[in-house]
Amino acid sequence: MHTPPEPRAGGRAPRPVRRLVYLPTNRPFEAAFRSVAAEVAALPEAARQQVTLLVVDDCPPPVSRANRQVAEDAAAAAGVPVHVLGTDGWTRFVHDVLATAALPPAERTVAEGALCKPTGSYGAGPNKAALVAAYLGARTLHRRDSDQVTHVDPASGTSPLRIEAELLDGGATAGSKGAYCVGSSLTGRPTRDRRDLLDRSADFVDRIDALSRLSPAETRVVRAAVPDRPEEVVAHGGVPARRDHTGSVEMGIAALRGVHAWIPEMPAVGVLGSDYFQKGLLYQLELPVWHHDLTADHHYEPWRAEQSSAEHLGWYARAELRYAVLRKHWNAFNEALMTRRDLLLPDGQHFDSAAYAEFLLDTVERGAERTAAIPAAFVAVYREAAAAASGDVRRRLEVRVAALEEAAGTTGQYVADAVREFAALTRRWPALVAAAGRLGADGDLGRYA
Repeated sequence: MHTPPEPRAGGRAPRPVRRLVYLPTNRPFEAAFRSVAAEVAALPEAARQQVTLLVVDDCPPPVSRANRQVAEDAAAAAGVPVHVLGTDGWTRFVHDVLATAALPPAERTVAEGALCKPTGSYGAGPNKAALVAAYLGARTLHRRDSDQVTHVDPASGTSPLRIEAELLDGGATAGSKGAYCVGSSLTGRPTRDRRDLLDRSADFVDRIDALSRLSPAETRVVRAAVPDRPEEVVAHGGVPARRDHTGSVEMGIAALRGVHAWIPEMPAVGVLGSDYFQKGLLYQLELPVWHHDLTADHHYEPWRAEQSSAEHLGWYARAELRYAVLRKHWNAFNEALMTRRDLLLPDGQHFDSAAYAEFLLDTVERGAERTAAIPAAFVAVYREAAAAASGDVRRRLEVRVAALEEAAGTTGQYVADAVREFAALTRRWPALVAAAGRLGADGDLGRYA
């Protein structure tokens, strides 16, 4: 049996970590990391001393080595510690957390499988960072994706990180009325890559999005109207921030408090949108999400910009199909949550993770029929778009059609299995977060380098 390390006796107290800023990456990330390091360097000295940077590394060895050198150099210049958590270190970390949690053997096996995923899981990086945040005792968790570049205003020192810190700290003192998530939007390349569909007609995109919507008969909850003029504050440097009621915040430039210890993100491989469950929960509980105006620049890697990888075209099409099925279930689940929020968060502080998991599982297992027609209809839209296209656009769409046809028959089961795994991890998430906190009593994350 693997035995977790004992906390060190005596010695210096661990450095206080108020904020963990992390970059999940599977690519070269120099521009992104240096922009994040600049955000940290622009903080006042006292605030900078409470920040730790984390690289959640999922790269091939040559890229990992280059990224590590960039991270260490930029962090040293910014005067802030950085930890690089690779796949080997993460595996050892998970084993220690699970040993500390002392789960029953069957539950331990499920949790380990959910946490130790191959590349391609959008939820893997946030889940790793959330447990590391618990290990370090960090109060807020700040995400920066490695294909995005943030900016610091040279005159005021305002940055996304400074605004996130200001609003989240204010939220912590305001209780359930204050911010639980603060983030912004992206400029540059779109996060959902639908260029070839849009080349033919925006109607193709609209038809795909419509597949995930609930019918009027399925929409039973009357939601409060979105205010014409949402609540607004002026953050540091005069940057406006507004209460987000419409899902504008992108998770690649966002920060959280609290909610990342209540539930994980969905750890499924190859499903778009599976890293938005935490933010999505906040909307249903009517806990504040705030959007500010300091956007990040979103870049594609050259091969993605040129759409030169047939393998990626197929992978992405399947991931979008799975998301269309998941989203329909998710919409129905949100309807259920709206009627049960008092059961999930009865006192505004203590969240019932097990009840959330059961509600989600029940929604999916009762609703197989609601998504049964989606795969065929999704493939039909892509076939029609391919038939209307020519040249390279048609060739790429046909690659997607072939991948979709191969996956369509198994998509419903794939998503159902992903939800079951997510629910199983969610039930034990508070125990894993608590175990990570106990394991990190001395804050020595370096043992997993």
